[in-house]
Amino acid sequence: MDRMSVAAEPVGRAGAPPGGVPLVAMRGISKTFGANVVLRDVDFDLRAGEVHALLGENGAGKSTLMKILMGVHRPDAGRVLLDGADITEQSVHAKLGRGIAMIFQELSLLPNLTVGENILLGREPRRVGWRIDFRGLRREAQRLLDTYDFPIRAGDRVETLGFAQRQMVEVVKALASGARVLIMDEPTSSLTVHEEDKLFSIIRSLKAKGIGIIYISHRMAEIFKISDRVSVIKDGRMLPTEDASATSTRRIAELMSRGEASTATAGNAAIDREGPPALRVAGLRTSRKLRRGIDLSIFRGEIVGLAGLVGSGRSTFAKALFGLLPDATGTIEVAGVAVRPGSPSRAIAAGFGFVPEDRRGEGLVIDHGLASNMGLPSLEKLRVGGGRFPAILPGAADDLFAYMQRQLRIVSRSPRQYARELSGGNQQKIVVAKWLATGPKLLILDEPTSGVDVNAKEEMRLIVRDAAAKGMGVLLIASEMEELSRVADRIVTIVDGVLGQTLPGGASEAELRAALQEDIEAMRGKAA
Repeated sequence: MDRMSVAAEPVGRAGAPPGGVPLVAMRGISKTFGANVVLRDVDFDLRAGEVHALLGENGAGKSTLMKILMGVHRPDAGRVLLDGADITEQSVHAKLGRGIAMIFQELSLLPNLTVGENILLGREPRRVGWRIDFRGLRREAQRLLDTYDFPIRAGDRVETLGFAQRQMVEVVKALASGARVLIMDEPTSSLTVHEEDKLFSIIRSLKAKGIGIIYISHRMAEIFKISDRVSVIKDGRMLPTEDASATSTRRIAELMSRGEASTATAGNAAIDREGPPALRVAGLRTSRKLRRGIDLSIFRGEIVGLAGLVGSGRSTFAKALFGLLPDATGTIEVAGVAVRPGSPSRAIAAGFGFVPEDRRGEGLVIDHGLASNMGLPSLEKLRVGGGRFPAILPGAADDLFAYMQRQLRIVSRSPRQYARELSGGNQQKIVVAKWLATGPKLLILDEPTSGVDVNAKEEMRLIVRDAAAKGMGVLLIASEMEELSRVADRIVTIVDGVLGQTLPGGASEAELRAALQEDIEAMRGKAA
């Protein structure tokens, strides 16, 4: 077979009966990190030609189980079988060679290389003398991208791509390796609706070829749209697998829940329309996207949702507000006080809080402890004494972490645990918590529930509503229309850096998508 083929010929029969040999079988898997027991005697299997959804609360053990399948971790007990053959002790490289590929939640692309170089990394076409044929590489990588109708150029450097585009490259890279078993960990976390539809179409075609797909996601709607079977890990143990057609979102949420009540209470925010708004923006521009200028006000106690596709300028607007874009110009006022754009320190001092889309790259100091991360935006409050060398109040950061840990149910071993050791959802909770702890006047949330399980999402919704009820203004950016509909008091569309229609909170997903489409068509009409 051609070494450049998109996928190896399938082994096994699509839709094989439960009594047959599964494509993948994991039996009695246990894993401990120090004193933390992550997996306890877990059984899991995958059939050829199916999508098997793997669900669980943050920290339940999903990613660890998949890293054992990939060879990143070795189990303390148990076996991993592929087509009935034991591959437990094989390396990551060996398992890749046997057709097991994983798209990690934290993307694994090399930003300094091109898209094509990443897609064919380790399998580059060669010229005489073993030199890389870069022209042939770009041509083959572009063919793969075009095959799946992804609008990305093979010659682009990865560092110039947005998060969603990088995720699309990860998908093509995995498929290009000849995957027979494809593990997808939150693959749609930053994709647009159009890109999601493309991904689901690809998944269906891969199923038809007999490829088995393990699908990890916290988005219940897509689980039932694409999955054949559903398995839930709870506290490191696997619950009985259920057919997707025979279960429901409520049932899955009940299985995942630990049965603990959240300490957050949902308040009915009394929006203050009389006093100075929490945020008033006039003519905010940047050279990158917001060329026409944005005008927007958010009242105290109000949650305003920003609905737009990836690349619409929504994240650029958030970064401009928080001072991350030095070329931003325009008028910004927080609670009636002017804030000169272009400086995060000025924004924080004025009362801004910002939860960025990329939690690992921008939201956390990944190799620092949890208490240290939690205390970073609140250093002025934690300090004692004055002068050039003020001290941090002993235990203050730990106390702050302990309080926010209870509020958001953050699963961790201790305040000293490194942020990189947490599950993706618990990392997100740390980022949200550290800004809530500052008591901001205006909180910017860019995809705050990305990678967060269904029960934790509901808790975060209550926490955000409660914060607004206490007088905070909130700008909420979310790809999930349901998120905006359930949480926001009003929703504003954005297309190509220009604000469009305003819809009331509770507007249906269909209404939001229709408004966006109208704005897109209107923008195209003006361009023509």
